[in-house]
Amino acid sequence: MGSCPASTSGPCRSAGGAWPALLQLLLLAALGGCSVEERRFVDRGGGGGAGGTGGAGETSSDATSTSDAASSTGSGGSCTGPSDCPAPPEPCQVPACVAGKCGTAPLPEGTEIAPKTGDCQRLLCDGRGAQVAVAADEPEDDHNPCTSDTCVGTTPKHTPQPGSCPTGRCDDAGNCVPTECSRDAECGTSTECIRFTCNDGLCAAQPAPAGTLCNSLQDQCDGAGRCIDCVNSGGCGECCTCSAAGVCVPA
Repeated sequence: MGSCPASTSGPCRSAGGAWPALLQLLLLAALGGCSVEERRFVDRGGGGGAGGTGGAGETSSDATSTSDAASSTGSGGSCTGPSDCPAPPEPCQVPACVAGKCGTAPLPEGTEIAPKTGDCQRLLCDGRGAQVAVAADEPEDDHNPCTSDTCVGTTPKHTPQPGSCPTGRCDDAGNCVPTECSRDAECGTSTECIRFTCNDGLCAAQPAPAGTLCNSLQDQCDGAGRCIDCVNSGGCGECCTCSAAGVCVPA
């Protein structure tokens, strides 16, 4: 392909001069396309430009949400952890942060709360946030040497028991009383109708049953320690009976 002759004018020169211009335009267009793509990549990765793509917008939104949550922690029910939440009134529950909101979580089943000895019971968690009482053989010590401390179910019981105590002996009511005696004679003089004894340092009087013969089989004991004429006709002679007043009268 040759060039136009020098004498040729107009159309040949225009056609021959168009090729370099066209190639230049194509090259500029190609370079311009690469330059635009490169700027788009930088904007997406930086995420800080006002004209950035969706990635930058999402980053800005997340930052705003985090700031809002931090500003309302502990005041509007929002939280970032259990320590931001108040303690529940139920002892079998603990504070919990669920999806950014304060809530509660149950303690494991069988967890003992407020352990206390002496009340015959244990308070355990049921695994659902509530507490239950179960019987425990842990009776309260009433510090009384004259009682036996036991549990009846979940109720303490203190039963009187005999024996000695620091200041004497235990009576039947579970009281520590001073020692009264060391032998029977110190409690009183026994008769046919009453017997005085000293038991564990305490004096006791045991009346003979009513109707027991006394006074050489001529009278009867009245059941209160006295020997009287009669209680029933068995205390009277062959021809006598016992009156309502306790006196033998002729039959």
